[in-house]
Amino acid sequence: MVGLKRPALDCRHCVSFEKQSVITVGVTKLNIRTWITLAFLLPSNALADPIQSVQYLVDGNSAEVSTTGHKTTKDTPFAIASIGKTMTAVAVLRLADRNLISLDALASRWLPVETSSGLGGLEGISVRHLLTMTSGLADYLSDEYVDDALDDPDQVQNALTALTYAYGEPHVFNVGAGFDYSNTNYVLLGVILERATGNAYADVIEAEVFAPSGMSDSFVFGSTDLPANFPNGHEDGQHYRDYYQSQGFGDGGVISTAPDLAAFYEALFIDQSLLTDASLQDMLTDPIGEGYGMGIEIEEGLIGHSGGDLGFASDVRMDPDVGSIAIIFSADADADANWTFDQLPD
Repeated sequence: MVGLKRPALDCRHCVSFEKQSVITVGVTKLNIRTWITLAFLLPSNALADPIQSVQYLVDGNSAEVSTTGHKTTKDTPFAIASIGKTMTAVAVLRLADRNLISLDALASRWLPVETSSGLGGLEGISVRHLLTMTSGLADYLSDEYVDDALDDPDQVQNALTALTYAYGEPHVFNVGAGFDYSNTNYVLLGVILERATGNAYADVIEAEVFAPSGMSDSFVFGSTDLPANFPNGHEDGQHYRDYYQSQGFGDGGVISTAPDLAAFYEALFIDQSLLTDASLQDMLTDPIGEGYGMGIEIEEGLIGHSGGDLGFASDVRMDPDVGSIAIIFSADADADANWTFDQLPD
């Protein structure tokens, strides 16, 4: 990559330390050079509770890790929110490659009758429409849902209940006639994965994404206890952690680390070991020119996805021509995640 440099942090409150460690790690398949810059962004009133952030840049022939800070490491897990949509899409496509799901079959085939009815019948909506955000379904993710999920997560924070928050809402457009980024599509895909396999969404993602990608530090939240080093998310003066002990969905329920996410992108786009050529081509096809394929954003010659959930912001971008990857995770919902675009060449 021409002009690639170690990223500089743009933060208002950075903690500096006299001691700095540098670790060099060999990488076999990608032959990548990796810089990880870990920053602590501190609100003016919270020096004892720093907001954690990771910037991760991949390019070259070896992995070089530089860290600052007394607790965050390259293996600190973050909620990656909608970046997980790419993983849901891959799981669906892997099942399609084994003829367990047909992309052009009606989505209602795998859904409870009450769910299909509540969402307006889902007439004419295929699995492909859900993957490409061309179904026209309204978004369940509203302020009302978030408030209720925080108040009573055991009752509200499950996929079928979450979908009820879109019940009775008019479709945004006729199926296939447009694009609308609606989280409802990917919650439905998570349910379809469960019903097509007979396994929980978390188990499907483990089998179809984490294990074959070598992602040893990733999980769907709610499927296991949060690790001690999982950060508190910060948003509007509030801290969020307990929320991530409830069930994660297909629209963004993954907790991961920067090295794990890089390993996923390596397996998917560089080794191309997760999908058939035809399915990978399907995934990267933007059907109506809106910059979105199947769970993947296609923008400025880069592929990737952004993410935002309670207390967290994230983004990943990859230059598919050279294999460079930029990742940012932050435990600050208001963090500027566009850093990734600045690190990769035009």
